[in-house]
Parts: sequence; C-alpha cells; structure tokens
Amino acid sequence: MNKKILVIGDYEAAKWHPLKGVDERLEQILKGYDVTCTDDYSRLTSDELKKYALLINYADAWQTNGTRQSAGAIISYVAEGGSILTLHSGIIMRSTPEMELMQGGRFTGHPEACDLTYTPTDIKHPILDGIQAFTVFEEPYRLTLAELAEHEILMTYSHDGQDWAAAWTLLYGMGKVVYLSIGHQAKSFENEMFAKLILNSVKWCEVNDV
Repeated sequence: MNKKILVIGDYEAAKWHPLKGVDERLEQILKGYDVTCTDDYSRLTSDELKKYALLINYADAWQTNGTRQSAGAIISYVAEGGSILTLHSGIIMRSTPEMELMQGGRFTGHPEACDLTYTPTDIKHPILDGIQAFTVFEEPYRLTLAELAEHEILMTYSHDGQDWAAAWTLLYGMGKVVYLSIGHQAKSFENEMFAKLILNSVKWCEVNDV
C-alpha cells in the first residue's frame, strides 16, 4: 500500500499562494504516494493526522483558517513521530509560539520576487543527494531561526549582499521537520532540482531513525 500524504493549503481563500496548480505538481512529483490535497482545515485533528505518514504544509490563509486547536494537533502529530514538510508560505503560522519552535523559524517579510539562486551547504545529508545549485523566480523570504531549535541548514541564497537560510531540517520529539522556503508559484515546482529536493525530503521523512 502506498504511503498516505496530506497536503494542506488554500484554494479560494489564498491571497498570495493558491494550492491550485501546486497540487497537480505535487501529485506528479510524488506519484508513488497516495497524495490528498485539501483546504479543509477541520481535517487537522490528532485522529485524522494519524492516518498519514506525512503532512505537507502549504498554508497561505492560516491566520484566517488556522486555529490553536489545529496547531496543537500538528505539534502533537510531529512530537509523537509524524513528519511535516513545510513549503514557502506554510511557515507563516502565528497562532502559537510552539508552532514556530516546531517548524524552526519565523517569517519576517520579503523584498520583491526576483531570480534567486539556491545553493546547497557543505553538510552531508540525504535530502541533498544529487542536488546542485539552481535558479528560480522566487520571493526572498527573510526568516529568523528559532534559537532553541537544532537546525541543519541545507541550502542558502544570496540577496542584498548577504546569505540567507533557505532550507533546513530538524528533529522535534520523535518526528522530523523539513522547511523549504521555495514554492512561491506553481512554476517553481516545474524546476527539476526543486522537484528532486521535495522528493528527497519526503523520502528522508519516511525513514524511522529518530
């Protein structure tokens, strides 16, 4: 049986990053998995999340649709051994500081979108297998790393004369967390390297070695 993945995002409620188009690309990238894409935040309960091997978080309207209850369910899910892959805007979840710690950082804003080159760090990690530097049209997300989280920074980008963290992993309780700041629009998911980065992230989350 294929492993089940739940993707949470927004269709009509999305102001900046709609799930439409991205959902199709994720289903293609993860064609070996049983992928369910939804904008139904009521599914973010402990009982429902236990049905899935991985939660992919592409939420855009969390501040409207997210609740402390759904945040608590996600945190418990990961702490008890689930995995979460957060893409781009999914990190903008301010309903609870615990969510910020679990995801490893906080979004603080971004300059105008432009062509950005994402470069792997020197760290040895399965998610970086076969990954080379690549350039996509993206929003230069500014992120403050959670001080108590033990990150492994996987990729950076340069902008305004400074290097910025763009992807990381961390362990939270018994679960795994991956954050990729790329994913502003569906076209980004057509980039071969970004698609491989997503697939590698999912495969890493599958391995129960925490």
